Amino acid sequence: MKVLFVFEFGLLHYRLPILERIAADASVEKLDIMHTLDHSNKEYGFTELKVKTKTFWKFKLIPEVNNLLDKYDVIVFSFNLWRPSWFYALGKPRKAKYILWGQGFGRGKNYLVAQLVRIYFAKWADALIFYTPTECARFTKHGIPREKMFVAQNTLHISNAAPTTDSAKTDLLYVGRIQKRKGLDDLLRAFAMVKNEIPDAVTIRVVGDAINPEDKTELQHLTAELGLEQRVTFEPGVFDDEALKEKFANSIAYVSPNHVGLGVVHSFAYGVPVITNKTRKHAPEFEYCNDENSVLYEGELKELAASIKLLCNNPTLQKQLGQAAYQYYDNNLRVHNMVNGFLDSFHYALNEKSVSV
Repeated sequence: MKVLFVFEFGLLHYRLPILERIAADASVEKLDIMHTLDHSNKEYGFTELKVKTKTFWKFKLIPEVNNLLDKYDVIVFSFNLWRPSWFYALGKPRKAKYILWGQGFGRGKNYLVAQLVRIYFAKWADALIFYTPTECARFTKHGIPREKMFVAQNTLHISNAAPTTDSAKTDLLYVGRIQKRKGLDDLLRAFAMVKNEIPDAVTIRVVGDAINPEDKTELQHLTAELGLEQRVTFEPGVFDDEALKEKFANSIAYVSPNHVGLGVVHSFAYGVPVITNKTRKHAPEFEYCNDENSVLYEGELKELAASIKLLCNNPTLQKQLGQAAYQYYDNNLRVHNMVNGFLDSFHYALNEKSVSV
């Protein structure tokens, strides 16, 4: 089969291993990736097609799609109402099968009009791919057949995934971009509330760079105000798998109070539980967290402090949650699971028998 992906947001680096595996599948004759970033000028199993978007009010579309509709068997579009390049396929005879891929309704506000539009196009598509099973269940309630919906849980290729539950655990770790929305100031304040009630060896380790340098400076000033200079470290961001594993190896938990995303995948890949507020607006990867592999709290600083105290003082619980975190990764977040979600949707749309393994 000939397949085209339309990436309205560009080709993200962590997608490359997934796309390479799709391209290598025996059933895929040709894989093209249409995206809006500069070409990487590297050799892949797929072909990059550089395009530009056009803006119509708040909508961004890729007009080049209109010229390619008849050249592929399957075309995958982002299920994003603000970048609906599948509009070019409306009202035209279908040669290709059209698949919409994305968060579905998502965790944000679902206004009635937007909800109805999503349902309409979910019915129009030949197949749907969502990040989580929850979205399949939500769309089923609106009359979308379950058999046309597939799950490709958002993940990363982590070359050295392995549990680190037997390492000495001393850190409350944050890895990622330093942003106010993550709630790292809450982490510092909550830690200060219980610092004398947890082992002296426990420290906060913040690994990452700030888009806005003031965000990091404010956290450093807050660290000094709270008298935590000896128990908080700030380190530059790292992206290499070996360096990341070293950071996670000594971690009691990955802590991001107000927002988690793909950091959950890294944390679970190394057998480290997550501490986060379950009432906040998170990325879809939050759904990977549950009471068996993470500490999920409601409330504000008092409840976060209690969660920190609970986990730091209970090595047995640390190990139990860490083992469950790694098991979730091993069962659900290996790259082949995401690849198979795509391939199964392709075969379904083409009315072919799936050959994924």
